[in-house]
Amino acid sequence: MAVGRFVELFLIGVATPLTAACVIPLYPAFLAFLADRGDAEGGPSIVALGALVTAGVLACMALIGLVFSAVLQTSLTRVVETVSHAAFAVLAVVGAILLLDLGVFSRLPAIEPPHSAHPSVSAFGYGFFFGAIVLPCNPALIALFFARVPILFDSRLESFLGFLAFGAGIGAPLLAFSLVSQPFARQVTRTLARYSGPVNRVTGGIVLAIAAYYLVVVFAVVDVPTV
Repeated sequence: MAVGRFVELFLIGVATPLTAACVIPLYPAFLAFLADRGDAEGGPSIVALGALVTAGVLACMALIGLVFSAVLQTSLTRVVETVSHAAFAVLAVVGAILLLDLGVFSRLPAIEPPHSAHPSVSAFGYGFFFGAIVLPCNPALIALFFARVPILFDSRLESFLGFLAFGAGIGAPLLAFSLVSQPFARQVTRTLARYSGPVNRVTGGIVLAIAAYYLVVVFAVVDVPTV
């Protein structure tokens, strides 16, 4: 297994929540949760809560990976491979929407995560919820992830591990916010919200270029005449 492939999916995972307009509002709620529950008497520390949130994200991604690799009795690669052309076509459309700053995805509603009386359960549940809600909130990078998997892997085990690498990337910012000071973390989230437009345009340009490369060069869906 090439480590670089998993690193690529990890980095896509890191970028996914940080460039999702309807996920960014969840970060202040997460920071408030840490400030309220972390280091309480007899309770888990802020770092422990951050680790539990990350574990929840990984559990969500592992469950989705198992659906494809175990329940369907086939690898994620083979499932996605049959629609790889369509996946890159969707990626191109989503990239164009973000590049033109049409604001389609920013209008998706933000949903509050569930809470319970037990901080550890709430932290794990927050992470699981976060992993599930980020999927429809950033279709550009999600489409990139699903389009890249069949190119990177050809076995069920590698596809499943790719999901875990992607999930680790999604949970990484949450874990990082639990390790740094709360004022710094709040400043980062405010900056992300303030510059979400330019970030989306840059993201759109990148994914559109990737989609165009695969559709034109790799799959030759568009016949470009040579000079």
